[in-house]
Amino acid sequence: MKKENSNKIVLEVKSLKKYFPIEKGFWKKITGYIKAVDNLNFYIREGETLGLVGESGCGKTTLGKCILRAIEPTEGNILFRLNGDVIDLTKLDKEPLRGMRRYAQMVFQDPYGSLDPRMSVLDIIGEPLVVNKIARGEELKKKVKSLMEVVELNPEYLGRYPHAFSGGQRQRIAIARALAPNPKFIVLDEPVSALDVSVQAQILNLLQDLQKEFNLTSLFIGHDLRTIEHISDRVAVMYVGKIVEMAETKEVFLNPTHPYTEALLSAVPKPDPHLKMKRIILSGEVASPANPPSGCYFHPRCRYAKEPCRKESPKLEEINPGHYVSCHFAKELSLQGIVT
Repeated sequence: MKKENSNKIVLEVKSLKKYFPIEKGFWKKITGYIKAVDNLNFYIREGETLGLVGESGCGKTTLGKCILRAIEPTEGNILFRLNGDVIDLTKLDKEPLRGMRRYAQMVFQDPYGSLDPRMSVLDIIGEPLVVNKIARGEELKKKVKSLMEVVELNPEYLGRYPHAFSGGQRQRIAIARALAPNPKFIVLDEPVSALDVSVQAQILNLLQDLQKEFNLTSLFIGHDLRTIEHISDRVAVMYVGKIVEMAETKEVFLNPTHPYTEALLSAVPKPDPHLKMKRIILSGEVASPANPPSGCYFHPRCRYAKEPCRKESPKLEEINPGHYVSCHFAKELSLQGIVT
């Protein structure tokens, strides 16, 4: 994959795989593998948000956890640029990796499950500051109050516990915790999907403001294309462990080049009743990552599939500047996008 000036790239993923073994019997004999993340290559520029979208079970969250090494990747490289140095996170031992965690944080999907109910807001937000030896005592309290103001929470709630807050407020606490050690990169794993619709826009706008204020680089994982459109600079579409299309957000929405992307876009609600787009109903089920089909994983559900699709696995190739797609017939197809 061609890249621009490497100095502008914060994170680069090369040939990343995560295979979970399938074990059977008393002796736990390995009979196969679930290919949750299957040979991914991409990069994220400084200050950019890359939106990662796909159906449930396609490997989005697994990818996010692999990048931060919350789970260990099977193969591949995760290159992180920090102060001019390029560090391969897959090569780090336990102690160096712990030191790197302050620069790469994660906000989880469920604000109810990601916060310890026995810890106060001061303890939750302040924990990364204490662990990384950034602040203690009165300085710690001062920094936590400042972070609460940044995420638009009342600093007077410092001593309260998670049960006293709404879902949106809990997610603001989780965001403040992620920002506490001043990270350079954040994985946002569907951070608004568990919230009320009325609160989602507030959190998305907050994330956009924080990105500008702190020059954050982020991977935003989601399944709602309108949310992805709102917050992302570029979009990567994932299907059964593979990226099938990746381009600037506007380009993906207006000019999709993969049939799966076209089908996803056709399901997006249109705010203008005069905009008409034929809904594409995909046949069959999502391919199993434990037993994917031969050739293109999407071909059993693709209405454009031909013989090569059943036999040969397409490569992710650049068909237009900055627009990558994994489809044998991408240059021949004329697919429908939507007006953004």
